[in-house]
Amino acid sequence: MIRYIIYLLLQLICMVVCYMTNWLVVLFADEQGELPGLLRMWQTWDDTLDSKTDVGRMPACLRYDWDAHYIQERRMECGQIRYTERLIKPFGLADKLRRYCCRVHWLYRNSAYGFAFYLFGATVWPQQYPIQTKSGDGWYFCRSGLVWSYKNEARITGRWHWKIYLGWKLQRTMQTDYQAMIATRLWISRK
Repeated sequence: MIRYIIYLLLQLICMVVCYMTNWLVVLFADEQGELPGLLRMWQTWDDTLDSKTDVGRMPACLRYDWDAHYIQERRMECGQIRYTERLIKPFGLADKLRRYCCRVHWLYRNSAYGFAFYLFGATVWPQQYPIQTKSGDGWYFCRSGLVWSYKNEARITGRWHWKIYLGWKLQRTMQTDYQAMIATRLWISRK
């Protein structure tokens, strides 16, 4: 638990730094949506800055035809699937501006995920330490060795629900070794 608290505090500092610099860091990405060197820590560990999913969430004026520009590929990294994009058609100026906005939005939505995965993540060995789970209505707690996870999306009252995810993001069904990112969400939402 002490390790998690120390990591949590350091991750929160990294998140603040990333929130202040995401808009600038995006300018250093290559055409495939990858950040170089240390800046990779700003990026999500499992996708590039050009996530197809996120383009669809943007207002119509900021969307571009993702399928016309990219082909998505998959590879294994740290025991989990990572998506990469390969550019197949160059961007014009208007679409480059839209892509910039989409990339910035993606980083703000997933701020400091590289830090959460590579620096403050934990290796999970499910065969050596089988995942034990306790659950209730809208929540679960699971543990594998010293790595644990608590997720709660239970109803508080009326339309209000918890949005809590603490510990590390354990994959409860994976049986091979993998890296799990630290989880730092403590929130409530209205559904």
